[in-house]
Amino acid sequence: MQIQEHVKISTAAALLAAPVLKKDIWIPFAASLLIDVDHYLWHAVTYRTLSLRAAVRYFGQADPPQLPLARLLHHPLVLGTLLFFAVRLRSRVLGLILAGLLFHVSLDVFHVSQMNTLKYTLREQANNNCRQCGQHYDALQLHTLHFSKNLLTRYNPEYFIVLCPDCHEQAHV
Repeated sequence: MQIQEHVKISTAAALLAAPVLKKDIWIPFAASLLIDVDHYLWHAVTYRTLSLRAAVRYFGQADPPQLPLARLLHHPLVLGTLLFFAVRLRSRVLGLILAGLLFHVSLDVFHVSQMNTLKYTLREQANNNCRQCGQHYDALQLHTLHFSKNLLTRYNPEYFIVLCPDCHEQAHV
């Protein structure tokens, strides 16, 4: 899920939760957005650069590797540890941080599920043939043709095609 989608959905959730959380609404809101800093930190350490442009280029490539270390703050062990300390210390702030992190992770889980469904459906429709070069591949990749600004139509199959790795890389050049 792209950053702007997380911002839109987190903002809507914050507006809905504001009457209950009042002035503390910024805590889960900030946590739900700042959780992705783990991607940037992983990139900075791995590639020894603080360049945000390089990190955006890396994660924006055709099919970036989904490495667990790049998603450290998303890991169940980290979230479970935070839950343990929030309960043990009876900390409202840690609980609100955890709520924001869990909200973000739940959006990611939903997104991955929808994208996997799209990939499977479109791959079946294409009979495992690349839509660009026509060759048969078992491991086709999902490529976005149109990025919908409307979250309700984000996963419309008409906005995606399946491509072989080579054609997918070329589509991103």
